[in-house]
Amino acid sequence: MLFGSKAPQSRSEIIAAADQARSKGRLNKAIAGYRKALELEPKDPVVHGKLAPLLARAKQAEAALQSFQAAAQGHLDKGFADKALAVYAQAADTFPHNVKLWQQLSQLNLSKGHRVDALKTLLRGRLHFRRKDERRGAITLLQDVLALDPTMFEVKLDLAVQLAGERHQAEAMALLNPLEREARDRRQLRRLRWALVRVAPSAGAWGRWVRAVALGR
Repeated sequence: MLFGSKAPQSRSEIIAAADQARSKGRLNKAIAGYRKALELEPKDPVVHGKLAPLLARAKQAEAALQSFQAAAQGHLDKGFADKALAVYAQAADTFPHNVKLWQQLSQLNLSKGHRVDALKTLLRGRLHFRRKDERRGAITLLQDVLALDPTMFEVKLDLAVQLAGERHQAEAMALLNPLEREARDRRQLRRLRWALVRVAPSAGAWGRWVRAVALGR
């Protein structure tokens, strides 16, 4: 070794320096450090988990998604499903309009036997798809909900309205028509009649909705 030359940083030192840069808000330096560490161990889920949100902040969405996926898969490969769940939850919160992330988070909950959490995840994801150009995402998530629990009355109403908005009126009516028998109370009946007005507006549909509001039938 030449006099005065420095030994190359170890991987742990590279990560520690990146951690320090992250704590000081030095975004680009932290990203560069974590990427350098990944050159030495490309599949490290912990480093990918640190890098992914920084890439998202740096507006590098595609790279951030890749790191989130690598982090989650790395944890799964090591048998750490709970850590993978945490990564997918962070990814979905970071990119809430990415349907695939909500589906992956839901499927992982389901694989662990957490069916209720899987349903809640899909329903929470659906809340982020409200604009007209986001209907396909809403439809996908609502269909996934009904695949897990086909009895959810309100979800069927929501899905029917979304389908009608995409000009799938026949599918929407196929969902709504049987619900007359499933309505458990006046509130559900009113909501059903209002959904019918939205899906297939007509004088008759308006009349049935008014009757449901006024008379509860």
